[in-house]
Amino acid sequence: MFRKFLTAALIVAALPAAALAGNGWTTGGVKFRSGPGTQYNAIATLPKCAAVTTYGSKGGWVEIAWQGQRGWISAKYLAHSNAHCAYGYDY
Repeated sequence: MFRKFLTAALIVAALPAAALAGNGWTTGGVKFRSGPGTQYNAIATLPKCAAVTTYGSKGGWVEIAWQGQRGWISAKYLAHSNAHCAYGYDY
């Protein structure tokens, strides 16, 4: 039993954090694209502090859902906390 638990824990630990569905917030205005790269069309520009659901990552890009649409944003513009969205903070 312990061996199965340990194996499962190692598998989960090996996954990148963004591979698991989770919450995220944009840190600035960022292009929401149809694929993981600047060569893909921009669907929209997300505002700072847009709440998104993350699904996975690829080469510095994170797959997200925002307002019912799936797409990609640069990982540089994603935070896993909304602390930067508090009133009075602008960083």
